Amino acid sequence: MNYRDLFIEFDLFSADECKNILPHSNNLEFTNYSIKLKNKFTENGSSMKSQDLVENETTQWIFDKLTKKLTDVINIKWSANPHGVFRNYTKGDFFLEHKDNVDKTGADPRYFTVTVQLSESTGYSGGEVIVDRKHTVSKKIGSATLWGSNVVHEVKNITEGTRNSLVFFVSSKHIKTEIKSLL
Repeated sequence: MNYRDLFIEFDLFSADECKNILPHSNNLEFTNYSIKLKNKFTENGSSMKSQDLVENETTQWIFDKLTKKLTDVINIKWSANPHGVFRNYTKGDFFLEHKDNVDKTGADPRYFTVTVQLSESTGYSGGEVIVDRKHTVSKKIGSATLWGSNVVHEVKNITEGTRNSLVFFVSSKHIKTEIKSLL
């Protein structure tokens, strides 16, 4: 299976579970990524606040629920929990079109990303997540979307309110399998 080209949507958390996840994002910091896509470089490719999801006894259930669901959906065998990152977008925040593949020499090959909607859709305007220039991701709280690291995606400008999400990056250090079968 070529994980790097996948696109899958599924329900993952209930609204109550999302409300229990959000307090773990209590140390958000401004984040801006440079974007390089098709030889075009953009210095200010994003605007948001972010923070890693700390793995501990109070957050393990989040990882457990995600890894079990992905095991059921695409038959993954895990060697470690994926890297989780909270993303908080407010008015004016965005993330330009980009891919999540890491092409730095010596970097751990990234296979796919899963984003989880933590906000009620009525809590913000704008902020649509567009995947592969054709899929608009569900704004239903608790819904999740998986896309491969080769797939272009973006977060449109937030025009009002706040959008919270939890993003998981899955790379070779998280999955037990032969690398050749994933590329």
